[in-house]
Amino acid sequence: MPRAALILLLSLCVLFPGKALAEDDVITKVQDWFSKLGKPKPPPEEDLGARNTFTINPLALQHSQLGVEYERAFGKPLSIYVAPEFAYGRTPEAWTLSLAGTLGIRLFVLGNAPSGIYFGPEFSAVYQLRSQNHVRRRGVGVGLGGTVGWTLVLFNRFTLAAGFSAQYRSTPDLEAQGDGALRVQIIPTPRLAFGVAF
Repeated sequence: MPRAALILLLSLCVLFPGKALAEDDVITKVQDWFSKLGKPKPPPEEDLGARNTFTINPLALQHSQLGVEYERAFGKPLSIYVAPEFAYGRTPEAWTLSLAGTLGIRLFVLGNAPSGIYFGPEFSAVYQLRSQNHVRRRGVGVGLGGTVGWTLVLFNRFTLAAGFSAQYRSTPDLEAQGDGALRVQIIPTPRLAFGVAF
């Protein structure tokens, strides 16, 4: 009889895991073994490395751009980046302030985002404010372009990047006499950037 009671007790512990004693490691291991019986092993999680980069591109300064960029990878083939722009100029008669930003997508054809060879579209918006003889004028412009390049992430910590982007951008011409005048131009920007990955 004690033998049958012991078998019944062990069967209840296996069938009803909530009633098992938490302190008993042997019973817990047996329950885990029975619960995993017949189930396939989950695939190992793939380590995609660093998913964010923060870079500085000194070559962008010649186009009144800060050259600072933040990029976030989503999966293996895609990343999204944002790059702010700022310019301020002052003369004895006037001052001009320009605030802008670029939002772009990088599609990686070789490698895993954010490291590899990529191409993609980018969109920008520009806001300018000019004050001359106590008269303020403001305007808004937009741009559309594309980028191509290569990024290398070293040791999941350091980033080196080279590439080229060009935008067809309409910017407010606040020096013109008529309100709402736009100046359309193509802005090429070479990219030789370095930064950190995390």
